[in-house]
Amino acid sequence: MIQNPPAVLSPRRAPEAPRESATEEVAYRPDLPRSPIALWSARHKWLVLATSLLVVLGGVGLLGTLGITTQHVNDQLVGDSAVAIELMDGADFGDAPTEFVVVTDPVGPLDADRAQALGAELVATYQGTPGVTGVGQPFPGVDGSLVLPLEFAADEDGAALEVDGSLAATRDLADQHQDLTVGQFGPTSLDQEMNETVGEDFERAELFAIPATLIILLLAFGAVLAAGVPLLIGLGSVAVALGLTAAISTWVPVDQNSQAIVLLIGLAVGVDYALLIVRRAREERRAGASVLDSIGIAGATAGRAVAISGLTVVIAMSGMLVAGGMFTSLGLGAMFVVAVAVAAAIFVLPAVLALLGDRIEALRLPFTRRREARRGTDRSLWGRLAGAVTSRPATALLVVGGAMVALAVPALGMKTAIGGVETLPKDLAGVQAYHQFHTAVPAEGDVLQVVVSAPADAADEVEAALLGSADRAEAVELVSAAADQVDQSVDGTVSVWNIGVEVSSSDERLSTVVEDVRGEVLPQLRADLSDVPGAEVHLGGQAVVTDLTSWMDQRLPWVVGLVLTLSLVVMLLSFGSPSLALATVGLNVLSVGAAYGVLTLVFGGTWAEGLLGFTSTGAIASWIPMMLFVLLFGLSMDYHIFVTSRVREAFDRGHSPREAIRSGVARSAGVVTAAAAVMVGVFSIFGTLSMLEMKQLGVGLGVAILVDATVVRGVLLPAVLALLGRRAHTGPAWLPKLHH
Repeated sequence: MIQNPPAVLSPRRAPEAPRESATEEVAYRPDLPRSPIALWSARHKWLVLATSLLVVLGGVGLLGTLGITTQHVNDQLVGDSAVAIELMDGADFGDAPTEFVVVTDPVGPLDADRAQALGAELVATYQGTPGVTGVGQPFPGVDGSLVLPLEFAADEDGAALEVDGSLAATRDLADQHQDLTVGQFGPTSLDQEMNETVGEDFERAELFAIPATLIILLLAFGAVLAAGVPLLIGLGSVAVALGLTAAISTWVPVDQNSQAIVLLIGLAVGVDYALLIVRRAREERRAGASVLDSIGIAGATAGRAVAISGLTVVIAMSGMLVAGGMFTSLGLGAMFVVAVAVAAAIFVLPAVLALLGDRIEALRLPFTRRREARRGTDRSLWGRLAGAVTSRPATALLVVGGAMVALAVPALGMKTAIGGVETLPKDLAGVQAYHQFHTAVPAEGDVLQVVVSAPADAADEVEAALLGSADRAEAVELVSAAADQVDQSVDGTVSVWNIGVEVSSSDERLSTVVEDVRGEVLPQLRADLSDVPGAEVHLGGQAVVTDLTSWMDQRLPWVVGLVLTLSLVVMLLSFGSPSLALATVGLNVLSVGAAYGVLTLVFGGTWAEGLLGFTSTGAIASWIPMMLFVLLFGLSMDYHIFVTSRVREAFDRGHSPREAIRSGVARSAGVVTAAAAVMVGVFSIFGTLSMLEMKQLGVGLGVAILVDATVVRGVLLPAVLALLGRRAHTGPAWLPKLHH
């Protein structure tokens, strides 16, 4: 933001004691700029507040009316496997949606007589059950269990139309036969239970995030109203962003994680931005400014930092648009909520502060007064730490920077994978039934699917070619078996042949199996079908995992390069120092690297399973590294810009570079700590959710923000600024003078 000269915004008058008016501007610190936007909002508070209330109600209305339309999982697929899945989805194989009831004796194989009696009981139970259109014949599993197939009417997506009745019947059977394990598995029931779990997780996150944020803000501000204002701004930002996401999703369905991401980012960022501005306004008010003057100064200083930070976060998020695919919707939701949070902090917050005036200090907590008296001085913890770091900056940079690098080293061994059922909570009935079923019927487990599209009159030739490839397929390492039959569509144009594999979707060896099948089986199959006009051979099934993971890995360097370049440009234009811009990028990369290292240490092994309540797959969800990079790189800019802006203010007032560092850190580190505590608190809640992917995202973000706000901004940034000296505040003449 280009700042107007102080003489224009605040005429130089003789200093006077502040008057007890919440609206009258007084001469105070003419060396500090005032924000025209903040002053206008404060003077027109009723108009601004009424408009913002209508916007929030509109967001809530859109969300309640439209809801958020999510993508079908197949819409996120890429590569050759996406073509295979599309062919299968578009074909009619004449089969109805199927669920399986599995009865297992934990002691061993079922006795033949009891299996026969149970089979008759199962058939009788499910005949006439709501939603069930057909009951198959019970058959024994390889482990001695009993399996009963059930058919259902299909909805427009090909899933079972209604499974609640059968699930209730299954639970009743389990109660009646408590010595046995009775479960129901099928794609529809598993998806339904997973969606319910995600919804419950989302509600739990909301339930705990808001009180936790309020408690942290109470400790930070020491007053109830002052703590409530940032929380109000954050919740309003989330409501508007969710409404916008709902509206957009009617045209472009969004990823199923978008709602959680908007809540996660919106609450943290919205509260943080408001906290930074409110803290600065209170600081200037206590120093002698009128209410209106304090709002104008806070808008021009902390508000400017918020605007730069928000722009940087949005730029970082835009990297996900470059990646495309599933990241487009995730990026749009995150960009929406950050932009709304910035707008709320810059336009709405000044009106709220003007309305409250000095009443914002109401309902104070008595035990916070002594702490606030030390805040922002050399006697504070951060002031003393800054003094120690600036006295030996090279040593601090070497020791602490070396520790951060060491923390990042484990990330070199990070493994990524698209999580399957093995990443879902193990206490879900559907997950337990899944493992039960695939133990009983291993041939229906993890498979690669060779999909052939060809004219109907070539169906027999296609079938012969597929079955003739069995020996070649079974010769591939980690292939368990090739099916002895081919499924063909009703019209005979699409054929599907299953190849069983011994590895799950989270196993890094899966990519080798897929590569070998594509390299050794499919070429010969295409040669065998070369005389069939228009024949196409594709590989689906578990191949979708490797294709999507590979696609994400290929996109990551481009996203990283774009984000680094654009962030560097923003810092150059904002602060006018190439040295500072390069240091900023370097420190942010260090923060992200440390987060990657911690994430690998926690979820790459088994030692933290009991602590966080998960079962390790040895891998990180494939979308997490890219998401973490753009989020962390953007969010870490918040604290960097705020601290650096206070250092620059002190330098511009005539302080030496090292004096400016000590003053700037002492005055900003407290609010940065409070803001970081809010983010860490919100993110940590996501680390307690059921879904492994949400745990990984929450832990990664929480640890990164904690390290960034304390170690990086409290030690490394002061050390770097001290070593740079005046170069941190000066730059070449050719740079546009957009900085102050």
